[in-house]
Amino acid sequence: MKKSNNKIGQPLILVSYVIVLLFILSLFKLPIGILNGLDRIDILADIRKDEPKPVPQKVISKNTATLAKNTSPSMDSTLIIDFDSTFPLKHFYQKLDSVKLTGKKVRIAYFGDSFVEGDEVTDELRLQLQNLFGGNGIGFLPMQSNVASLYTQVRINSSGWIDYNFRDNPYKFPLGLSGHVFHPFRNGEADYFPKTNNLPTEVKLYTGRMFNYTVVFTSTNGKSGVAALNTDKLINETVLSKGSAIKSFKITTTNEDIPFYGVSLEGAKGVYLDNYSFRGNNSILAQQISTDVMAQLNSYLHYDLIIVHYGLNALEHDKQKSPWFENSMNTLIKNIRKGFGNVPILLVSTSDLGYKYNGKYATEKAVPYMVATQKEIARSHKVAFWNLYEAMGGENTMVNWVEGDTVLAAKDYTHLNTKGAKRVGDLFFNKLMASKNYYQQQTSTNK
Repeated sequence: MKKSNNKIGQPLILVSYVIVLLFILSLFKLPIGILNGLDRIDILADIRKDEPKPVPQKVISKNTATLAKNTSPSMDSTLIIDFDSTFPLKHFYQKLDSVKLTGKKVRIAYFGDSFVEGDEVTDELRLQLQNLFGGNGIGFLPMQSNVASLYTQVRINSSGWIDYNFRDNPYKFPLGLSGHVFHPFRNGEADYFPKTNNLPTEVKLYTGRMFNYTVVFTSTNGKSGVAALNTDKLINETVLSKGSAIKSFKITTTNEDIPFYGVSLEGAKGVYLDNYSFRGNNSILAQQISTDVMAQLNSYLHYDLIIVHYGLNALEHDKQKSPWFENSMNTLIKNIRKGFGNVPILLVSTSDLGYKYNGKYATEKAVPYMVATQKEIARSHKVAFWNLYEAMGGENTMVNWVEGDTVLAAKDYTHLNTKGAKRVGDLFFNKLMASKNYYQQQTSTNK
């Protein structure tokens, strides 16, 4: 009798094996890299209730009552906390109040990543500060920018530059505060067109050391000129234009040996905020800026406040601790203090970040722990701290900003759109002024 070759049951057996395998995989949280960023396997997702998220706020607020006894302000956790009992920020606040009377400048350096790239957030913060305390001009600008189209206060047209930076610097050139240094290639050109009503009246150029006398060609409001460069120091400042309102400015050079760092468009007094953002920076890249470069540029720019805003690129999925980030920030803060001296430092926490859990976006669970880590870093170094995550709304802010009636963030649940950046800039300004007023009220009451 011929043996039966019926295999009708084999597909059922194969499907059963696959179901069992998927069920086993759904019990484990595999590292994101293994799944190439895909959602965790869960064949019961449609019938399972979403696992409850931990209450993250208690992580951020831990020891707040104890810390409040020695810090100011303490009443509102969304205000800026100064962890130094001598309150270094008071000098910055005092300078803001006196800037109109003294005719001097107040200057802020803002170090960040793609969250503030292209002058996002900082443009609105600068505008609000200048409206209240005076100032005309965007401040420091690179010779060229890959995100030039994002700038709202200036239009930049550049060509003919080789960009050496944090990620591509084979000759180990000294990098500027922006993480870049530029060398002309045959014919380097950079055109700047301020777009604010309050036009700058000064243009200053920052270049590296040269061993030969050199000049650059300039054009101010269409009028051509030639400028001899200062070349003897590690970083050199050359005033290219001063006095009249600047509607347009152009720099041209064919000298491929000149290291160019950028220009500053500013006025004679008021507040200036320089944006030093670099996409993907998790704070480690910023360690490439030498303390000598910091000190040399600060001898020209005279900073009154250093803002350090990293964290988004340091987040690791569901991780509660980031020792490598702590070590990196410890090194960076020490470098900043060595390079800039006693200039007050303000550490800004990471913003919110969305991650898809069981088919729905929610705050990435690592975010509140990162905020707590950043707060502890600020406390240990006795620098100021602002909880941006909480000030923006805390848990699920990015979800609400992406999926709300007014869309304020991109669908990557990480970055802001133009409206969202403006809102954060306004929020930063309001919290800075509220912190200033609270501190001044507290000190006057205690007298």
